[in-house]
Amino acid sequence: MQQQLAANLEQRSLQTSRIDLRYLRYVIAAAEGHSFRRAGAHLNVHPSAISRRVRELESRLGAALFVRTPNGVEVTREGRVFLDRAQPAWEALHAAAGSIAHEACRELRIGVSSAISPCLLFRLLGRLDSHRPAIQQMLFDGPIEDHLTSLRNHQLDVAIVARPSAPTFCLVTPVWIENLFVIVPSHHPLASCPTIPLEELSSLHLLISQDEPVDAIESIIRAGAEGATIAPSIERYGLGRLALMTQIALGRHLGLCGAAATAISIPGIKFCRIAQLPGSLVFKAISLASNNKPCLRRFLQIARELGSATPVRQE
Repeated sequence: MQQQLAANLEQRSLQTSRIDLRYLRYVIAAAEGHSFRRAGAHLNVHPSAISRRVRELESRLGAALFVRTPNGVEVTREGRVFLDRAQPAWEALHAAAGSIAHEACRELRIGVSSAISPCLLFRLLGRLDSHRPAIQQMLFDGPIEDHLTSLRNHQLDVAIVARPSAPTFCLVTPVWIENLFVIVPSHHPLASCPTIPLEELSSLHLLISQDEPVDAIESIIRAGAEGATIAPSIERYGLGRLALMTQIALGRHLGLCGAAATAISIPGIKFCRIAQLPGSLVFKAISLASNNKPCLRRFLQIARELGSATPVRQE
């Protein structure tokens, strides 16, 4: 008999539309409390709403799930068959949703690089930490191209980069704006100038270390010098930032950099902000548009708020 009831209910379910998950929750709560009133108190739903939804479900199933009595409700034989199948499914669904939500809120994988200004990265991550302390921020340091590959392979959630353009598969959120600087030896004639117009650099040979966002810096300088009779000579320096700064301190070279480099203190060098540029160094948070992790959405929201505020320019 039990097997026949189950078969009948299964056949009936094929003839009904999809069941609202709230109905399952109401039936389970009413069965556990033997009362629509107690179920309503537990779920913070009016008892009449629960009773109405249960009747709708019974109508769809073609079977009474409860016997109504003056003292409450009792589960019918058909109701027990329904609950034996529905309750484990509801509990499994609830557990799965909780597990996924917990995991999504717990881990955010962020790609960074030495080109990023430490104070501005601290500002962004600190704001995220204050709003969502449960998010576990996992930072991965590396070149921009490696980050793009990791994004495409779903090994990163977001990367903060400065480059003239982003791949078409990426969602781009501007985060902050930085000035560009020329690095000179402290005894150089330009060292006494906190700000230098771009045109005064036109006859100079400038090196950019591999730690800088080279493509973005070159693009800005070349755009600013477009149409000029003499443009700065720019060379990519194959070593890191510290090696280049040491060479500059010894008077052997001049360099270009973003704001991140100005956080380094090395005797014998000066940082002079470049003025009259056609644009600034824009750092962007890039991610996959298909990534719907809640913690990523919150991160991007904070990034947009930071980007829409007064642009942060390092002097």
